[in-house]
Amino acid sequence: MYPLHTQIESHFNPAIVAASYFASLCGCLLTIEMLNRRGTALGNLRSWLESLGCAISLGLVGIWCMHFIGNRAIILGDGTPGIQLVYNSGYTTLSVFLPIIGLTLAFSAAEIPTKSKVLHWSLLVCTGIFAGLSVVGMHYIGNFGIANYRLHYVPRFLTASVIIAIGDCMLVLVLFYNLREQWISSWWKRLACACLLAGGVSAMHFTASTQCIYILESYNGLHAIHSRNTQVAVAGALSAAALIVVIGVIAFSRHRSHVLKTRSQKVMLACAMFDPEGRVLVTTEGVLPAREITDKYRHRTFNEDFNTAHPVFQWIFRVSRNWAGVSELIPRMRSHLAAISAGGEDRSKPMSSASSATFSTEPFNDYSIIFRERFCCAAASLAAAMHIPTERIGLLYDKVIDTGTLNAEDRSSKRATVAVLPVGDVESNHSLHLFGRGQLLFLTRQLNSDDADKLLNAGFKFGSIQQVGRSIADTMQIPVPALEHHFNGLKRYINKLDTMEKPGTWLTFFGLVPRPNSKGFDVGVKKDDQDQLPDVQLLPNEPQQWQTDFLQRMDGLRTRGVTTFLEDRNNTDSQRTFDEHQFAKVILQAITELAHQVPGDWFRDARFFARPVLAHYSQNQRSRGQVTWIYAFCVIGDMHTSLEVCNGLARIPLTFFSARQRCYKGSPDHAILTRDIHQEFGPLLARRAGPKPTRRSLYTIRDTMTSRSKLNRAATPRMTHSRSSSFVRSDGESVHELVDKPRKLDDEEMPPLPEKPLDSSENFWGGILVNSETVIKSDSKSDYSSQDGRQLGLGMKVAVGTAKQEDTFVDTLMEVTRTRFMPPRLGA
Repeated sequence: MYPLHTQIESHFNPAIVAASYFASLCGCLLTIEMLNRRGTALGNLRSWLESLGCAISLGLVGIWCMHFIGNRAIILGDGTPGIQLVYNSGYTTLSVFLPIIGLTLAFSAAEIPTKSKVLHWSLLVCTGIFAGLSVVGMHYIGNFGIANYRLHYVPRFLTASVIIAIGDCMLVLVLFYNLREQWISSWWKRLACACLLAGGVSAMHFTASTQCIYILESYNGLHAIHSRNTQVAVAGALSAAALIVVIGVIAFSRHRSHVLKTRSQKVMLACAMFDPEGRVLVTTEGVLPAREITDKYRHRTFNEDFNTAHPVFQWIFRVSRNWAGVSELIPRMRSHLAAISAGGEDRSKPMSSASSATFSTEPFNDYSIIFRERFCCAAASLAAAMHIPTERIGLLYDKVIDTGTLNAEDRSSKRATVAVLPVGDVESNHSLHLFGRGQLLFLTRQLNSDDADKLLNAGFKFGSIQQVGRSIADTMQIPVPALEHHFNGLKRYINKLDTMEKPGTWLTFFGLVPRPNSKGFDVGVKKDDQDQLPDVQLLPNEPQQWQTDFLQRMDGLRTRGVTTFLEDRNNTDSQRTFDEHQFAKVILQAITELAHQVPGDWFRDARFFARPVLAHYSQNQRSRGQVTWIYAFCVIGDMHTSLEVCNGLARIPLTFFSARQRCYKGSPDHAILTRDIHQEFGPLLARRAGPKPTRRSLYTIRDTMTSRSKLNRAATPRMTHSRSSSFVRSDGESVHELVDKPRKLDDEEMPPLPEKPLDSSENFWGGILVNSETVIKSDSKSDYSSQDGRQLGLGMKVAVGTAKQEDTFVDTLMEVTRTRFMPPRLGA
């Protein structure tokens, strides 16, 4: 029996010391995982709750549990239970809340948004100090609650413990908050961070306990001994609970990784948003925000591919430039898709009777309608997850990315595959599965600082491709070089959209290439700017009348004839003025530069089109942009023409190139697309089974077509004898029907017209959007005639027409090329 008020010798039990470190590691690892998955910046309740959760994890498990398990490793005397450390319940309770309060302040200080580097580092220093003092305070308040001993600390070890606690916390948290984006997909870095933090907490604890003098004040009763065991049991249970949560997080992460890899075999929609520093937006898992569109696009023919030539892709490409035209229909699209899913039938077939209680099966003969609805709903779902309006979710990237292209051998030797695959062969897909692969569509956008901060607050992260590229490539099941290639293309795409302005007059080259199997034409475009033809600037401004007249003299000439006319070596053009001589030199120089951008056989066979056409290259959504005047050389090349000799040239479908020219700011085609969407989807989404409706609500939009003459040329809109469609079909292309014909209404069902047009913002269920330029055209003469030209007496013809899409410069050049400048080997 040891006498009271005497010093009791102490030593450490190594096994319990290790157990205390493991308990601290469980809490620190859980804290690091929570910090990695939380949103940043203060300003809402969620952020404060996340800070509190992280503080509880570190303060309660990482520090408090470690402290009491660590103190159990201190063996006093001969280890008799009656002289071991016991604690006062009041101070024990206080020691729980003290580190939680201090760490909440520390984590909150680290999340305060600031653009000043000095303030940022000052806040991180404060974070480290608060966290270190929380560790120190918990230890000494907890020891102050020891009921049966009076403690005397050695000053040098007390000072060392404070320095260790503050220094370790500052080092770990500063590293974490500055390199957090680099650790998103590196679990071993997060584990090392947690080990370092737990080591600092444990080192502080046992440093402070080294050579500590314990003066026995009283002996322990049975109740004190029981409470001592209870405290250790509670600490062990909390540590075990933290370990279970960490294991659950790891298991869930592995499950999510498997799910994400499985989605690489589906058609997905992902967001690729870039902050001002060029980093890409990712989730806390280190992958792109994405939603599934469908398992596979269901083709009707074997030679049909879902790519940029497909009319459905071109439709969703244009919709992403005009979200306002479809956003109000998205809630009904969701209901429509839910009704189809409830039927349990193949989604490309009419829905079953189980779902017909809500929606009619009459219009369902086209899978493209379902796909387009799923695309719009997926985009809206992504926008909702990011807490942004659908109209700001971004623009569709101009390529369809093949995913799931790594086979089993590639996945088992991923490092070797990544190392040996050259970037130049990224799109060759040597290990491509012909069946079972997936496709990925990108919605992309350049964010400003405010938008980036809002997304950070919503729980997303930003990381460079070098940091998060491997995890993204792994989920997409593509090689890392392929991913880097695609993201470089995305960045160029966004930069061009924001900066492209091409005022003035340009000399361009319009080269068509026939596609196999009579599927229309491809067109040669710039590889890095695929909405533009190869061109050279002629004039900084609009051409003057004398310049237009001079160029008109070369209309229809081949390139050689144009060059001969401009050189005028024999001075046969005696009426040419000095200004015209100088202008001829400018044109010759432009032709020489243009010749280096296109294949030689194209350049030799091309003919000059001397009538200027207007292009709207700018797609900047914040400004209307400027008009570009174009003079073009036109040619139809051989279908086997290779563009590899021209590094800056690529070929894309003509229909897609034409669709891109309708997406500029202020285009009247946006209103026509909106009208077509409502005409196609409005009756479909509003039609219900049961008694026939007796009234139909009518949607109208204000007349936006008057801008046509201001944007292109002063002319009245063309009329068409049938409802215009927003889909562009290429010649000979095998495309199934994309627009369902609306059901014909009986006379008694036809509603009376409203006294005044309804405002376009009114959202009537079942409305049809009509355009204010609807015209009834009557002709007393029949347009029908026999083969010999005689008129057939079929009476008067009446046609209802609406304004159709305006002709772009692509339509003009296409018509001229096919009719006037057809090469002899392809036509007359």
